[in-house]
Amino acid sequence: MRLFVFLRWYDAAFLSYARTDVDAEDRFIDIEIKLGEQENLVDTLNRTIYEQGRRIDQLEALVAKLAEHLRALRDAGQGPVNEKPPHY
Repeated sequence: MRLFVFLRWYDAAFLSYARTDVDAEDRFIDIEIKLGEQENLVDTLNRTIYEQGRRIDQLEALVAKLAEHLRALRDAGQGPVNEKPPHY
């Protein structure tokens, strides 16, 4: 009887240990997959931020050119093109 109880305990302990290894392996694989997905997400976000920064720089340059153009028109004495006539 004691041998049977010991064998059942040994089998249960061995299966529990084997299951723990499989569970740990599965958890490790899941963590690796999630890490890969996180790295892809970070790369995508970095590219998006870089492209947005470039676009902002382009727009700021355009606004500066437009402001300079308006200043030049004002200094030359020309009003806006769509200015209402004085009799209106």
